[in-house]
Amino acid sequence: MPAHLQNPLSYCREKVAHELSSLHYATVFQTVENKAFWLGIFTLSHELRKACMKQLEAGLTQVKLGWWRNALANEKDNTNPHPVITAISRTLVANIEASHWAELIEAVASSCEVKRFNTATDWNNMLSAELRPWLPLIAKRSNTCDQKALAWLLEFWVAATQLCQILRLAKYLDDQFQPIPISDLAKYGVTAEQIKQRQHDEKTTDLFASLAQDRINSANKAWKNMPIELRLFCRPLRALFRMRVAEFRLHHPSYALLAEQKYITPLKKFSTAWTTHVLRL
Repeated sequence: MPAHLQNPLSYCREKVAHELSSLHYATVFQTVENKAFWLGIFTLSHELRKACMKQLEAGLTQVKLGWWRNALANEKDNTNPHPVITAISRTLVANIEASHWAELIEAVASSCEVKRFNTATDWNNMLSAELRPWLPLIAKRSNTCDQKALAWLLEFWVAATQLCQILRLAKYLDDQFQPIPISDLAKYGVTAEQIKQRQHDEKTTDLFASLAQDRINSANKAWKNMPIELRLFCRPLRALFRMRVAEFRLHHPSYALLAEQKYITPLKKFSTAWTTHVLRL
């Protein structure tokens, strides 16, 4: 392992990729440099979200976010970079327009706000806006200039994130976040109050089964439309998505997501990552 990546990788692993985590397995077959990049991306998101959600005063949040904005925008002049910046790549960070970091930080801050969605289009648009600022980093690291390819990546990422939100609904309800659009609830005769009270029945079974499968189909379609070079680089995202699909299958046939959460085993995470990276599934 390159000496300059040892400490940054240790820092990122401690923050977002402990030994049995999905992200650990999703990146286990990556080269050291690519592993550092992906863990750096997820750790940066973690640090920014923590700054937004853990501070007791809005002023402290702005100070912390301002520190990150300056550290990222002024990397060319920084003699003591943060481990996350080194993990992502100091050269890459320095080559991103300074104004873009403010956009990215604002997008992460927006993702921490509790929202309600009236339609699936609202849900898609909001997640697209929150994830899009990460694309220039992936584009530079993967040498991808094709905007259509990046659009397919964004569509995949949005659908994968929606699947994760559906699976984690019971947890999100504790934070007053209910991502499923009102139009989808109405379509299946499920009320917002029923979701809030975690009342599971045949209607919620149909809702979760159909909505999750639709997100899986959308993600798979977008993934297949991406060029092979970009798919190979983004295999950690694909592995994480396939782990969530495996979790979804565990809930068959009741899909009682309001009553329980089910998780795949570390062995299943490893095998999913292996087939993603080696067999390119």
